[in-house]
Formats: sequence, C-alpha cells, structure tokens
Amino acid sequence: EYKSYLRMSGIKIPSELFIGSLVTFGIILVTSFLISVWYVRRYGHQAHQGLLPRAIAVLACTTVLATVLLLPVDVFITSCQKTTNGTWQDWASDNATRQEIQNGILYTYYTCYSLLLFYLFVLIPFAYFYFEEGDNDERPPGLRLCSALKFTICFVILIVALLVSGALVQFGDMPNNNGTIIDDLQFLGNQIQNKGIRGAISFTQILLTISGLIIFMVYSAYGLSAFPFNFIKTRGNVKSELENLRERQLMSREKERQLLAKYADGRPMVPADKKLMKTLKKDNDRYDELTCLVEREQQSWCGKVRLILRPFTIVLGIALSLLSLAFISSITVNLVDRYVHSNYTIGYILPKIHYTTPFNLILGHAQTVFPMDYIIILVLVFYIAACTVNGIRRIGIWFLWVKMFEVVPRRTMPQGLLLLSALFCMAMVALNSLMLICIPTYTTYGSQRYVLNGTVTPCDNKAPEGECSLTQLASILTRFTVRANFFGALITYMTSFFVVVSLCTYV
Repeated sequence: EYKSYLRMSGIKIPSELFIGSLVTFGIILVTSFLISVWYVRRYGHQAHQGLLPRAIAVLACTTVLATVLLLPVDVFITSCQKTTNGTWQDWASDNATRQEIQNGILYTYYTCYSLLLFYLFVLIPFAYFYFEEGDNDERPPGLRLCSALKFTICFVILIVALLVSGALVQFGDMPNNNGTIIDDLQFLGNQIQNKGIRGAISFTQILLTISGLIIFMVYSAYGLSAFPFNFIKTRGNVKSELENLRERQLMSREKERQLLAKYADGRPMVPADKKLMKTLKKDNDRYDELTCLVEREQQSWCGKVRLILRPFTIVLGIALSLLSLAFISSITVNLVDRYVHSNYTIGYILPKIHYTTPFNLILGHAQTVFPMDYIIILVLVFYIAACTVNGIRRIGIWFLWVKMFEVVPRRTMPQGLLLLSALFCMAMVALNSLMLICIPTYTTYGSQRYVLNGTVTPCDNKAPEGECSLTQLASILTRFTVRANFFGALITYMTSFFVVVSLCTYV
C-alpha cells in the first residue's frame, strides 16, 4: 500500500510511484546519452571533427534509446494501478485518475517520437547535405546552406504530408464479422482512438516501424549471430597478424608508386587509373589504421589481459549467442501463435496468448523482484543495439547496389555517421514493435489481473471493458492495426522474414 500521495492537476498520485518513475527515466536518459556519446566517439573520423554531425548523431541515438527504454516505466505504472487480487488500487479506482497518469506516459512517447521525426526528416538531412562534399567543398558557407536547405525542404514536405494523412485519414470500425475473435477484440478497439495528432504520430510511427524492420532484416539479423561470434572465434597470433598487415601494406604502396611513375611525365590519368588510385589510397589508409591498432594492442596491457581472459570471452560469446537465440525463438513462438489463432482480417492481433514465449515467462517472474525486469530489458535493448551497429559496421551502408560508406572505428566520415544514426534510429523504432511480439503479455498489460467469475485472471485482450489498462506503447502500436489490418499483417510478415534471415545467418 502507498502511504504518501502527491496532488497534480487535481488528482492524487502516490509519491513513491511518481518519484520512482521520474528517477528511473532520468537514469535511462543519462545512460542513453553516455552510450550514444561513446559510440559516436568510437566511430567518428578523427581527422573530421565536425561538431554538428556528431551532436545530431548523439541526440538522435539518445532519443531513440530513451524511447525504447521507456517501456519498463510504462509497464511499471500500468501494473501498479491494480492489486494482486485483481482489484483497482484506491488511488486508481477513478477512471479520470488512471487516464491522467496514462496521458503523462503517452505524451512522453509522443515527445520522443516527435523529436525522432525532427531528427530524421530535418536535422540529419540538413547536416548530411551541408557536409556532402566534406573538407574538399570550396563553396562559400552561404551557398552550402542554401543547397542543404533546398534538399531539407523536400524531406519537410514529405513528413508534413505523412502527418496530415495520419491525422485526416479515417479507418473503418472493427471488421464486421460474427466470429468470436472479433467479439473478443471489441474491448481493445474501444480503448483506442485514431484522431488528430495521436493518429498522425501513430501513422508515421507505423511507417517508421516498417522501414526499421527492413533495417532489422538486413543488419540486425546478421549482427545477432556475428556479434557473439566475435567473442568465440579464435584470433591468430598478434605478431603474425602484424607482419601480414605490413606485407599487404608494402604491396599496396608499391602498386601506388608504379601507378604514379606511369604518369610521371605529367599526362592526365585515364578514368580507370584514377579509380584504381583512389582504391589504393583507401586501402593504404585502412592498412595504416589496422597496423596502428594492432601495434597498440601488442604494446598495451589490455592486450595481455585479454589474452588471459580468453576463456571467459568464449563463455561470454556462448551466453550472448543463447541470448540471441532466446530473442529469435520468443518472436517465433508468438508468430506461430498469431498464425494459428488469429488471421489477416484483424491484422494478426491475438485475443489471447496461447503459447508463452521464453522472455514473457522470464519477465513475468522477474517483475516480482524489483528491479530485475528493468535490468533484463536494459540488457536486451543494449545488446540488440550493439548487434545492429555491428551488422552495419560489417556490411557497410548501401543504397540498393551502391556502397555509400564504410563504418570503421575512428574512420567514419561525418555523412556516414549521420546515416549510421538514421539507420540505427529506424531499427530501434522497429524494436518497440518486436518487443510486443517477443514479450506480448508483459509489454501490453504488465502484471495486471482482473476478476472473472470469482477467479483472478491475468489481463488479456478478452478482458471486459474497464477491467484492464493497456500500456501506452501497446496503445500507440495497435492504434492503426486494430482497424487497418494491412499494417498489422505487413509487420507480422516482415517479422517472419526477419526470423528466417536470422536463422540463415547461423548456417
């Protein structure tokens, strides 16, 4: 029972709940900021210390991590509204009080999503086109500014069009069907409204989720297997690796010397030789960087400690591989549940969870020991974020069949850093949707229960209206899928493809 209360906007809120949620979200923001700064410093080019691209990348990554990590706070506040015997807490017995508290979380989500849209459609495009030519751009700053604004306006028009479409387009009511599935979902449909700014942000968020799932299928699926394998695989002798690098570096420099000697008389290079010279210069820069890293590792005490801890890194790699498989298997179990017990008509929304996923089971027990569920979610989110960045680093940034940038520690150009942060943001937005599939009961209702015919029952989509509250994440993500089944079905199919690609990377 709560002993002290705060009065805000005319409603009574337990002070422990308010302070605990505020402190937790503050810790989430600080942690997200520090990790974002570390990643940007790690991958940013040392010779191109552009403050604007780095600042935008840090802010974008911090915002998207805070958005994903808001989930435990959302679940905590939703779960605290009910007692273990299925009745409402005294302070939450009034629907207006519950609505006021839920709106606080909802507006926090909307603020985060609005900031992400601002970064993705305004700041990142502006900075990308402003620094498009890098340090070789000899145009006056005013001309560069006009050029960047010209391209940015196109992105602004696009996002305004999407927001207006989401606010104005009205989807139909629940499908007209006498089946029990539709009847079971009536409670869910009554809780969710698609109007005004809520509909606009939910619509753009669904589109970002679909775009992010493409990133997940390409980069995260590969990273989930490649990242833990880095800890397991046996690395060769550092001395032989250094000798091999120096040998390749000498061969590359010799080719460059021969090519320069070919045009020593001042003749202009033919296009093929220009392209070859550019490739050789990039190879030499990469060899210089790798040689420097290996030499530093050879001389540092960290390299010696890493050699001593080699058995522990193998165990860590195996543990991370099991974490990846647990994540993929949890999604697979829920997808099978959707295909068996739901259908396209309602966007594959489940009226009731029939098959419990591994993560759903773990977090259900972890909720009873504060703050174990927070720690598990924190570890899972940061692990998937690391896998996504690792996948982007290994594959590179491509546009269709054209490789635009390589993501290399301390060698990534400012434009590449901006694109890396944009891809990362879209992937993390998609992770919110995958959390609902991976941990369906926890992310939708938390630990809420209701009384049905004298029996205390965990909340699900079949609960009578007024007995259970959705988390705000579930409310946002299902806002369109309840009445626009196409979005729910598309996300389900794309998630299925992500699982197939993930499993293929282990082969």
